[in-house]
Amino acid sequence: MADSGINMYDAKDVTLTVDGVVIQGFQDADMITYSFKEEQVRTSVDAQGVPSLAKNNNHLGNIVINLSGNSKSHKFLNNLANTRKVFPIVIKSDLEKVSSTQCIIAKPADGAFGKDTPKRTYTVEALSMEVTAL
Repeated sequence: MADSGINMYDAKDVTLTVDGVVIQGFQDADMITYSFKEEQVRTSVDAQGVPSLAKNNNHLGNIVINLSGNSKSHKFLNNLANTRKVFPIVIKSDLEKVSSTQCIIAKPADGAFGKDTPKRTYTVEALSMEVTAL
């Protein structure tokens, strides 16, 4: 059979390591999301319509970790949030690697209790985020 050239994504192949600990017990839907805080290039145009480009060296990023409320990792991330510890993070799949050597939990998880399994979402501030397509 010929190679179709299509990579197949499998959520089971995604690992999230926070301060050397593999995080487990994600909520339904998105487990982890990430985004840069600013564009890589800044543009401007003068009064005569001449454009300018500037490289933006800001590598700040947000990483959102969506846990199930009964995740064993909830206690670990809650402790990192409460102690305000700076830590490294690595998100790796067969398709991408996202990493930052210095991170801090910017927003601890909000809480709610009800009919369904509670969800706990942590927002991580990545100070030097890098994204590599593999």
